[in-house]
Amino acid sequence: MVKLFLSISLCLLLQVIAIPAHGEVHSARALEIQAAFLVKFSSYVKWPKGTFSTPESPIVIGIFGRDPFGSTIDKIARSYTANGRHVEIRRCHDLASLCTSHIVFVASAARVQMKEIMVALSGRPVLFVGNYPEFLDRGGMINFVMVGKKIRFDISKTNSDRSGLEISSKLFKVAHAIK
Repeated sequence: MVKLFLSISLCLLLQVIAIPAHGEVHSARALEIQAAFLVKFSSYVKWPKGTFSTPESPIVIGIFGRDPFGSTIDKIARSYTANGRHVEIRRCHDLASLCTSHIVFVASAARVQMKEIMVALSGRPVLFVGNYPEFLDRGGMINFVMVGKKIRFDISKTNSDRSGLEISSKLFKVAHAIK
């Protein structure tokens, strides 16, 4: 009887671990893929003139909230250039530190601050990326989703059009959904 109870408990635990909460994607491999996408998005975005102070200024990716990527994203960014610019990763713990970012990843734990983030960066050409279901409805532009067993992303054309950014049609072509 004890073995049966332990077996059932183990099966239930494995199911809970394997199923992302509320459709969020958190496995180590999924986060590596998201980190790679996040860095590579910088090659498919054109920022308005005057966004960068010099031709050598880096593209800054700000991660707001608890960083799900760890050193993986740093390693990817170190070896990547987008349109002749290096990519720099910054962990941001307050809204003021986001102001120098060109791409902002809003970690799912920080979603409660999404309204404040949008207000703080209003009028700035910033690409907002997230990985939780209601992200696009809250003003986000690109949201990671799990489709089958693959990481994909949805794009809000409406939100991205408002930003002043020009997102390449190539990115729209490979998106899972455009909203």
